[in-house]
Amino acid sequence: MNLIAGYRADIRLRIIDRWIELESVPTQIKVPTTLREALQIALDQQDVIDAQMSMLSVAGPKAEAYDRIAKAEGSLNLTEAAKTLQMRPKDLIGFLSCNGWIYRRNGSASWLGYQTHTTNGDLEHKVSTILRRDGSEKVTEQVRVTPQGLTKLAKLMPERLQSVA
Repeated sequence: MNLIAGYRADIRLRIIDRWIELESVPTQIKVPTTLREALQIALDQQDVIDAQMSMLSVAGPKAEAYDRIAKAEGSLNLTEAAKTLQMRPKDLIGFLSCNGWIYRRNGSASWLGYQTHTTNGDLEHKVSTILRRDGSEKVTEQVRVTPQGLTKLAKLMPERLQSVA
């Protein structure tokens, strides 16, 4: 903010206006002298808290959507999960790698999920056997994001994307 405010006059003006507004508000704390005044202050504070809580309940449909996703069946590969989260696969893989969700063994091309995330159900591994042209078999592993993991990532991603912007 400091860097941006240094270059943008409109942001500097908003900061100064808000600063003046905050300093003009009296900061006196009313100390009740009777039990009746104390109860009235407590009731007023409860009204403010109730109003704030009712505003938070607007997020109910969003929470219900997360719950529906978490209870779904199946799993997505990393590319599909990135598309669902509306981000580039490279960014999702970088996030998962940096935050202890996935890793690669030395010399391996495939990603693996850390045990903590596979145990708690965020990730799973799909193991496939491929028959080669020469008749030999090759075993491949693929890390997949479960609906529960997708829900956790969807909750984490807005915070991450806001901090980048």
